[in-house]
Amino acid sequence: MSKYIENPFDYEAVHAQAGYVIQNRKHLKRSAVERYKKVYDEKCRLSKEEAERAKACIPGGIQHNLANNYPFSIAMDRAEGPYLYDIDGNRYIDFLCAGGPIILGNNYPAVRDATVDMLREKGPVTGLYSVKEREFSELICKYYPSVEMVRMMGSGTEADIIAIRLARAYTGKKHIIRILGGYHGWSDQLVYNGGTAAEDNGMCRGIPGDCYQYTHAVPVNDLEILEHEILKHQKDGGAAAFIMEAVGQDSGIVPTTIEYHREAEKLCRKYGMLLVYDEVVTGFRLGMGGAQAIYGTKPDITVFGKIIGGGLPAAGALGGRREIMDLLAAGINAAAEKKVKVGGTLSANHLTACAGLAAIRALEAEQVHEKLSGAADYFMREISAMTEKYEIPAILFNHQSILHIDLGGLQHIPYFYKDGPKMKAQVMDAYMNMVELSMALAAEGLIVAVGGKTYLSLDTTKVLDDALEIYDKVLGQYE
Repeated sequence: MSKYIENPFDYEAVHAQAGYVIQNRKHLKRSAVERYKKVYDEKCRLSKEEAERAKACIPGGIQHNLANNYPFSIAMDRAEGPYLYDIDGNRYIDFLCAGGPIILGNNYPAVRDATVDMLREKGPVTGLYSVKEREFSELICKYYPSVEMVRMMGSGTEADIIAIRLARAYTGKKHIIRILGGYHGWSDQLVYNGGTAAEDNGMCRGIPGDCYQYTHAVPVNDLEILEHEILKHQKDGGAAAFIMEAVGQDSGIVPTTIEYHREAEKLCRKYGMLLVYDEVVTGFRLGMGGAQAIYGTKPDITVFGKIIGGGLPAAGALGGRREIMDLLAAGINAAAEKKVKVGGTLSANHLTACAGLAAIRALEAEQVHEKLSGAADYFMREISAMTEKYEIPAILFNHQSILHIDLGGLQHIPYFYKDGPKMKAQVMDAYMNMVELSMALAAEGLIVAVGGKTYLSLDTTKVLDDALEIYDKVLGQYE
């Protein structure tokens, strides 16, 4: 029913379990949903008031999707260690980790002290070169054999934009192929997601259809369709790059297989296109060498984000082979006529670089990944036993400290249903299943991303049993 899938790259097992969950989905009891809404109203009164005030000056009242809590956004006041604290004084175990970048812990001393010292002694930003840029770039190159040069950016979205621009400049080709359902930021070309380019689709509204003409999406783990798509464009400008999230859609909730990565790399070599790994989430989270170290692959370009900023904003980068990366202009200047232009005033600011250096050094010195891996396996086995006890169908697996606790199967629905009334009904039911689970956990004192995706930090490994008590209390109210 919901046995823990130990191999996170076993797509067939995950796919089969997803099909079972979609057909046999259970839900939080309606009485529990209503009770938790009342709990929210009572314990998060100030947050509710703040949510209404924010709508007057912020579209929708929030700045980022992670804050899209149900039934209203929770206003956080501070973060420390394994916990978050809201403006009402409530404390929560932090399994959100800001969407992934908090891998050590909130306000982690080594990172905090390094950045505070930097602020006190140097100031936050100059707009000019800093030695920290070189030190940081050298550190990334040290752990990623595929990376010989690094260009820092302000976000993963920016790095993805430059990655495909660079791929086109290097190969002289124009088509970009990506995986259906994957996420590579909000740029016009990469937000395209296969069959979702209709004008009434919210993801694509405001983007002219012409922006999609050279971007194509293929289903996950199907090498035959991938090669067919490559060949399809051979006489029309050719494919410049195949870009994919390193463990699959939405941090791996629809996982890619190891074989797929290795064979996709061969196809890229065969047809003269670049392999681009989006390791925004997985870089330095799945180990010091990211997902590519697990696969034994060597992408031409790697996109970084999240953890390389040590939890600070303006964190993004791309790296790759010297001959490719050397096409990037050193800033925007008239002399670099044949270079790929790239800007970013706050890119590589020495405050974020300093935090990233401190975080990455701490990951190795404290053997963080080994500790996270053991803690994650323990936690997921306990969750599996819990779902068995309460007879709740679930998709349960983890890419090390990225946990997938999925009771709805939302991201898998397109692989079982074609667009139509049945699919739309399934999507809505699965979505509400996710947001209600997130709401119930938060009401009990645990914050996760809306959905089945959850992250661990080194600090949260100390409170796993407390988190399990919360899950037990919530899952016991499913029917």
